[in-house]
Amino acid sequence: MSASPRAPPKFVWSSPEGYALVRRILKSTPVPYDPHDYQLEGICKSLDGVNLFAITPTGSGKTSYYIIYILVVLAVVADPTLCPTATFPTNPCLLVICPTIPLQMEMALGLDPLAINSQTRDEARRERNEDLWMLARTKPNVILTGPEQLKSADFEKALRDDEFYNRICGTGFDEVHLLNSWGASFRKDFGQMGFVKARLPEKHNPWMLGSATVRIGRPFDSICQLLGLRDGNYHLIRRSCARPDVQILFRDLISPISGDSFPELDFILTENRPTVIFPKTISLASRIYTYLLRTEAAKHPNQRLPRPNRIRMYNSLNFDSYNAETRELLKRDADDDDYCQVVIGTDSLSVGVAMGARMDAVLIGTIDDTDDLLQKLGRVNRTKLAGAIARGIVYVSAATRKLSQKAVDREETGVSKAGEVLPDISIARLTLAGCKVAEVDKLYDNPDSDAPCACAKCSALPPASRPAACNCENLPPIKAPARRAKAKAKPSTRLSKIQRAHGVSRLLDLRIEIWKAADQSRFWMFPPLVFLSDALITSILDNFFVLDTLEKVRTFVKPHQHIRHYAPRLFALLQKLIPEFTRIAADRKAENAAKLKAKKAAEALVAATEATDQSENSEGDSEDNSNEDVPMEDVELRYV
Repeated sequence: MSASPRAPPKFVWSSPEGYALVRRILKSTPVPYDPHDYQLEGICKSLDGVNLFAITPTGSGKTSYYIIYILVVLAVVADPTLCPTATFPTNPCLLVICPTIPLQMEMALGLDPLAINSQTRDEARRERNEDLWMLARTKPNVILTGPEQLKSADFEKALRDDEFYNRICGTGFDEVHLLNSWGASFRKDFGQMGFVKARLPEKHNPWMLGSATVRIGRPFDSICQLLGLRDGNYHLIRRSCARPDVQILFRDLISPISGDSFPELDFILTENRPTVIFPKTISLASRIYTYLLRTEAAKHPNQRLPRPNRIRMYNSLNFDSYNAETRELLKRDADDDDYCQVVIGTDSLSVGVAMGARMDAVLIGTIDDTDDLLQKLGRVNRTKLAGAIARGIVYVSAATRKLSQKAVDREETGVSKAGEVLPDISIARLTLAGCKVAEVDKLYDNPDSDAPCACAKCSALPPASRPAACNCENLPPIKAPARRAKAKAKPSTRLSKIQRAHGVSRLLDLRIEIWKAADQSRFWMFPPLVFLSDALITSILDNFFVLDTLEKVRTFVKPHQHIRHYAPRLFALLQKLIPEFTRIAADRKAENAAKLKAKKAAEALVAATEATDQSENSEGDSEDNSNEDVPMEDVELRYV
């Protein structure tokens, strides 16, 4: 009996032949790709079924790992002769975990995937009576979703469907560094993704992890541990996260972070460079927005702003439609009347929102760590304009510098005060470092130079090379504003504590009124603070004396879409508060006058009493002196 023919050896994608085949496949796609060498390296490892951990700088094309991977898989499934030994599913599906909805939408622009999140699921149910997880079982070749959806009962049901289970051919995780920050704080489901992966197929389902900022040591080890990566079961690509085209500048924050005036930021309006500002909180963002808007309005007194969309806010309290409009305005040219020069956003703006033309990133307030900082600075110069120098400007207070020094001292000595909250050691070291670029290289184990790329794009336009001298404190300097002499605030331009407490009470009542008046068919599940948040109430009272016309109130609340339709009602309340605040001030003045009068009367009475006592004591002394001394024994006997 003749021996059965030996099976052909399994094709190895991570080989010169594999690289050539991928390039050939990509040339025939509707949008031809010419991948970078490091992309080709990672994609071919994934095609071989090896877990991939790709750490490449912001703007280097991490999304292409997922796009090219599924394009190659689909091409091989459609034409098995391309790779006869491939064992991909006949109806493959790549599952990609994305941290934010905008990131899901941005990635969707490169493919025809199915994005499953709270918005799209609600829209599908409401408009088409459709269950997206039911649709996902058979149709899309790419599913973009977030950690919360992968913990849902509907995803659990989908996994029990053999057809869907067997379709999964890879699991991507974009911005995987967020496991260490968001997963440890307000989005606990991030930390459960390792368990989710364990429930997915083992056969040809590699991890495809991407990030620009994963520090060596504990942050890197933590991600590997959470996702089940061990030495020998994954391929690591670590390229330098340094951006030679971005100048890192640390500047002193002179204005109080809790205030409502930030003259340090005036240069943003005067220089007119496309800018993104990252405050740490929505409250701070609102105060910066108000200050810049007030500064801009001062240039056009008694006029409508010529560019109403020049300054916009982007955060989770806005309507989704307002944020979507902002994302579109960010793409406009500078000569467009609707051009958005300044966008002010919180953390959600730092991942996944296309802002190719931004040239300055300004960070103000608390920074979690250097991952957080570099992700935000990475939003600038995404179009890679030749010769352009973008800027990452970080404002730190004197108190922050002191705390940073304490954090470094604690790291070196292990001694610190009990209960003292200090900055993360990475951002503390960077704050104090003389050369910011050198410190980033040290924290991220950046190579001195990356291997040159032979793709057509890099051959025609080589990436920016490192300058001979560090530019973190050189090149175009930012003019510091003239320090204003501190003037005592006039009583008429600020509210007292009693007035603020009264104003808060009245605005809280208005919040309930607006909530009750809202369309219950749409807003029945929304809490009252969605319409008028505590931060917005604080900001309104901070700017009470500025909001003296309905037009100013409309402009002020425009970013807050749940309340902007109630601007007339808000303005009416502010007008009512004027005489109420006046009465409170008068009552307080009268009360203080009465207290002062009573105090003076008491002081006069005390003075008179002391004078009388002194006179009596003086008379008693003279009488005692005229008598004979009384023996001590007699005195004691009298008390017995």
